[in-house]
Amino acid sequence: MTLPGKHRLSENRHQTSSTLRRRLMTAVVAVSAAALAVTAAIPIGAATAAADAPSVSLNASRSTWITSRQPTSPHNQYPYLSATASADRAFVAFPTGTLDAKKKIGSATLTVRVQSTAATAAGFQVYPTSSSWKAATLTAANRPASGSTPVNTALTKAVRGTTVSIPLNPSAIVAGAAETSFEIGYAQRYVGTTFTSPTLSIRYSDAATPAPTPTATPTATPTPTATPTSAPKPTATPTPAPSPTEDPVVTPPTATGIGGSFAIPAPGSSAKKVFAHYFPPYPVSIDNASPASDYYARNYIDPEGEGGKHAAYGGLLRDRPIGRAPLSGDWRTTDLGTEVDQAADAGIDGFTVDVMSWSGQNWDTTVRLMQAAADAKRGFTVVPNVDASSGAVNASPAAIAASLAKLYSYSSAYKLSDGRYVLSSFAAEDKSPAWWSSVIGDLKNTYGISVAFIAVLQNASDANLAAFSPISYGLSQWGARTAATIQATPDLAARAHALGDKWMQPVAVQDSRPNGGKYAEAGNTETLRASWNKAISDGADFVQIATWNDYSENTDVAPSDNQGVTFLDVSAYYLAQFKTGSAPKITSDSAYITHRDQLTTAVPQIGRVQTPNLDGTGTAPRNTVEVLTMLTAPATVKITVGSTVKTVDVPAGVTATTVPLTTGTVWATIVRGGQTVLAGTSPYTVTAKPLVNDMEYFGVTLTKK
Repeated sequence: MTLPGKHRLSENRHQTSSTLRRRLMTAVVAVSAAALAVTAAIPIGAATAAADAPSVSLNASRSTWITSRQPTSPHNQYPYLSATASADRAFVAFPTGTLDAKKKIGSATLTVRVQSTAATAAGFQVYPTSSSWKAATLTAANRPASGSTPVNTALTKAVRGTTVSIPLNPSAIVAGAAETSFEIGYAQRYVGTTFTSPTLSIRYSDAATPAPTPTATPTATPTPTATPTSAPKPTATPTPAPSPTEDPVVTPPTATGIGGSFAIPAPGSSAKKVFAHYFPPYPVSIDNASPASDYYARNYIDPEGEGGKHAAYGGLLRDRPIGRAPLSGDWRTTDLGTEVDQAADAGIDGFTVDVMSWSGQNWDTTVRLMQAAADAKRGFTVVPNVDASSGAVNASPAAIAASLAKLYSYSSAYKLSDGRYVLSSFAAEDKSPAWWSSVIGDLKNTYGISVAFIAVLQNASDANLAAFSPISYGLSQWGARTAATIQATPDLAARAHALGDKWMQPVAVQDSRPNGGKYAEAGNTETLRASWNKAISDGADFVQIATWNDYSENTDVAPSDNQGVTFLDVSAYYLAQFKTGSAPKITSDSAYITHRDQLTTAVPQIGRVQTPNLDGTGTAPRNTVEVLTMLTAPATVKITVGSTVKTVDVPAGVTATTVPLTTGTVWATIVRGGQTVLAGTSPYTVTAKPLVNDMEYFGVTLTKK
């Protein structure tokens, strides 16, 4: 079977990933509005008001901003506020206690001074929120709940160096209340906007009547749906609990929020190993700049980035690593250490690092990764993965052996109990078994390094398996990208075992390539679950997750703007089963929402449309929202998509429930015994007119904290 090729970027484009800077959110129990997290505030000015004047101007009494990239860090030390489509939110409070409650407010306007922006469209959005926050302590982990409907009456475009006015619904201002607070975002994707000097201008009408109190929006009544697909053994269906009317409470995730619902085996604790394929071009940061204006934002996410070379397909990337504030010192190694910890927390034993060259930025990242893994002292290992589709194989076997010897000098290099170091590959069949034998021989004869080779094939045909078996410790393939293809693949583990070799099973989440114009229909989490079930049922010895961080193909499981930890967390559940031989006990409820932010038939405003034939199987594209539940007991799932509400009773264990995708907001609530146990809103609104074509699945994690 011919499998899809893995796209590779040339070394002279050392940073060739453009990612969407939208990050998934983690939701918590919707019972307490105080459960939301927000990053710290910056004081910008004192409040001034005259209650008896026909118009009043109020300076912010408090202000700050938060970011899901640093979910536990306050940001009140910065002299500006930041707002993006999902990751960054500004919080401002105004002293409305000085207003005359007997006078009717006729109009309200919020003004801000724009410091920096890449906006090309109107996008300021203002939401009502609680005034319970403090600027010095507000973070994305403790943010207050905000209303789901903006109170601005029109969208306003941010223009650098100008003061812009945002008209507000007068009912959003509660005269007489000590303070009125707002959360501010910016709707346009791919851009960051910073601003200062928030001011609230109030104009009274002639009527001297009390200002109205905002009216809550009623919750739609749920309707029954079809029975969900259940992964574990079903249990008795509970009596449907009443649906809650509270707005869901949403909080951004921490990048290490893995495994809160089940136990995960530590790295190195099992003979069965799980590796994730690390792609050096896409580290956490490329230039150590602020995520709102770093290389990812300017050149990979922006459709006009890198001089417009990616404009034909709407930008190079659609997702990016979760950003962070600039660091001091050796920030590159620090970032790699963060990724090692993230992977180790998810039970991953090591990285198979893609070696595409022997010098330059990608090589330097590879060497630093070896050091970072050693410094982490987590038992986390690294396997060099020589990419035979890259320029790395143009070097002589002797030169390659010399460079590999440097990598094997680090204590983090994966070594078998018999003393052999492991060497892996990509597209091994692009070079002959004799060529690989030369590299292996030079390592042994010149450097005294014995190697156990894993041949990772694009096409795991019987002929290729037989050709590479004599020189290999293990065999593998890069793998399919649709559930149907995975399920139809023969038992290659048995074939490898019959040849006397180990088998490394590929695990994939999805594959969507804007620059290649193709995608494979992953079916929400179906491809991920099918991959793991194949590894478990076929008795694979190892697993390679393809990939950790190749954002150009959207195959990543690493914490990112568009999925947070959703796919990493789901993967960890099956990883635990693969390593231990039994499904882990679910000790706390969790749920995972996956969906696209546009229908597969949507026509983008710019760039071309991808076709669903990457995997060569003709798997039909689908438009669905999936809520994957991991529950301690039966419950009722309520899924809202736009104006449509569906409810389904689900058993304990792992269950996938799907409903049709439509335009609008997506959110889910889990109810048990009349009590809301989980609830959350996806920050990724489904739009009928997307800016660019994006066929990746976004992820939202709901966990009890």
